[in-house]
Amino acid sequence: MAEEVDLATAVAVEVAKQIPVKDAYDDAVKPGARQVGNIVEDITKTVLLTLAPIQYAAALQDRYRNFLDKSVRRVPEDNRLPPPPQVLGPVLEGIRYEPEDSPISEMFSQLLSSSMDQTRVHNAHPAFSQIVRQLSADEATLLSAMWTLWKQERQSFRQRFTQDYDRSSNTFSNIKMELDEIPRANLMFPENVEFYGQHLYALGVTAFFDSAQQEPLYDENQIQNGIRVFKELRFTDVGRKFMEAVSL
Repeated sequence: MAEEVDLATAVAVEVAKQIPVKDAYDDAVKPGARQVGNIVEDITKTVLLTLAPIQYAAALQDRYRNFLDKSVRRVPEDNRLPPPPQVLGPVLEGIRYEPEDSPISEMFSQLLSSSMDQTRVHNAHPAFSQIVRQLSADEATLLSAMWTLWKQERQSFRQRFTQDYDRSSNTFSNIKMELDEIPRANLMFPENVEFYGQHLYALGVTAFFDSAQQEPLYDENQIQNGIRVFKELRFTDVGRKFMEAVSL
């Protein structure tokens, strides 16, 4: 594993040596930033030259080459910038754990594309690679579904449920779901949705927000015996910026 980490670091360092990475952000809004037209070839050559002496890593060489080629070619040529090593290195380190075309691999690829696109580079915060590495495939799928809904309809997934109220102890219990729009059909472990929500909250990406005022429920004697709660699973400000960087 240490050898593979060193490979990722070596590639990022060599790219930084061969391409004027430092100037990429400074020149992002200048005409000079458009002069990196052959960045696909430059990066591919750098990967091969850096990894060539390590024969046992042939499969990893191909993985890096294909991944980089896909990520770079997604960016319009006139918008291309050199990839900053603080994004490239952690991304290359992260994808070694992921099969090609997995939801996590796609997020890594989009993040790298963002870091090389002068129209998106402002979204490519270096910390985002660490967030991607902590996601499960189900969480990536859930985030993508949330993002699609937000972009298309400016809506979030809603929940509506009731809880019983015990006046003697002043506590609520026994959740009864009336509406749950969180998509579970495409998840490998749909029973983990509540855990995913807690984990994404811990990462600072999403949170459950009250979407309407709670409604008290009463029995036939007009004594409160429950409450109706309205929630939405929404992106935080960090979450929206993150999804801008790791999604189309």
